[in-house]
Amino acid sequence: MKQLPLCLATAIALTVGFTACDDSASMSMPGSSLVEDQFSIVITDTFKIYSKSVLNPKVQSRTTTQLLGAIDAPTYGTLRADYIAQLFPTTSIDTTGVELDSVKLQLVFEKNGFIGDSLAPIGFDVYPLSVELPYPIYSNFPADTEFASTGFYNPTPGADDCHGHGIFTAGGLSISEETAGSSYRFAYANLPLGFGQKIFDAFRNPTTRQMFNNPDEFVSNIFPGIYVKATYGSGRVTRITDTRLLVYYTKTERLPNSDGVMIDSVRHLFTYYMSTAPEVVSNTNISLEMSDNITRMADEGRSVILSPAGRDVDLYFPIQNIIKAYDKSTGSSLSMINTMSFEIACDSIANGRGITPPTYLLMVLKKDKDKFFAANKLPDDVTSFVATFNKSTMTYSFGNMRSYLTEMIAKGDAITAEDFTFTITPVSMVSENSSSYYATSGSTLSGLSPMVAMPSMVELLPEDAKVTLTFSKQQLK
Repeated sequence: MKQLPLCLATAIALTVGFTACDDSASMSMPGSSLVEDQFSIVITDTFKIYSKSVLNPKVQSRTTTQLLGAIDAPTYGTLRADYIAQLFPTTSIDTTGVELDSVKLQLVFEKNGFIGDSLAPIGFDVYPLSVELPYPIYSNFPADTEFASTGFYNPTPGADDCHGHGIFTAGGLSISEETAGSSYRFAYANLPLGFGQKIFDAFRNPTTRQMFNNPDEFVSNIFPGIYVKATYGSGRVTRITDTRLLVYYTKTERLPNSDGVMIDSVRHLFTYYMSTAPEVVSNTNISLEMSDNITRMADEGRSVILSPAGRDVDLYFPIQNIIKAYDKSTGSSLSMINTMSFEIACDSIANGRGITPPTYLLMVLKKDKDKFFAANKLPDDVTSFVATFNKSTMTYSFGNMRSYLTEMIAKGDAITAEDFTFTITPVSMVSENSSSYYATSGSTLSGLSPMVAMPSMVELLPEDAKVTLTFSKQQLK
């Protein structure tokens, strides 16, 4: 425990586990205006933290980013991931003088967006969905739904249906000089030309064209979506950020030549007819068999987190002891809470596959976890908090919990276990229209999603957790 200058009585510090000091440099802190001639900043950091690892067998997908492939790591386990997606239709398709040449499904991924062997080939098949996807949808789909027995895709599609095969490495295929300089890579599956023609004809038909303006009608009446199934390869999983229907076509039109004479001209073009989008349903279907190592660590009482859809940590925050320490220190003085923060140390788990601790952790009241994701909430610093992994210090810091403390003080004796039982779970940041693979246009945080887009694991060390409380007070004379 650090000793700061001008400490308060040693007996008090030993009783409640804190160190206190006077520090004129703290006049600029929140609450310093409370005191004109005397104030104290108190730091509390020795509260006992209890936590345990708990199973998290399924998560709700809240992002268009999906996972594809398979990986096996001795201390992690075996992960296999496919994905399903409804596609958002374009509202603008050129139909004048157009003849379709070919159709492809394009998978977009970051050039470093993978875990495993960059040279390992991943094969995949594309199938058309035979049903509209349910909502909400979970990572164990189709388990626990009617589609577990009836199926959700057509395994024997017709000659002109959405069916194709693809293969790719982490470097992508057919990398041009322009693509090599991009932070994104692409994988492709050739689809039947007749499938693209059906979408083209539906847009050209006045009766069905209006459905392109309504994604729900489009899914119900024209095309329900795709199933992208990993077929072979177990050395890599890749984070797919976007999936698009890419159509190549020729356009014949009369254009002036250099002499101004109108002549027939044929241009070779391409466009996108559909793509994944937040407005339509998508989901990573996850099969995870955790290693005996992870199970043993959890059985030993160690606080192990593993994603996707593996293990969370339940943590019992010592709010009642913190309030007692605060009351003990302030006594009859006037006081104002400045900040309360919570930092927990962690340790990485060796795996030989490059699986690292999750970048972001959400700490949310256990009773509110499902509602938090279902409502696409943001952390409010009262019932939910987010921390970023600090690689240099091997810690997660959950920021300012002042509002939570003040709310619990107001609640007083009515505090129950539901008020201090939190779940800590890996999350991804969800941004709206943050960028494309051509340019970055800025991003706005729109929500947090359960971490399904990349494997991760970490061990939290509650015995090395630290709660820091600072407040100002004025002695009454």
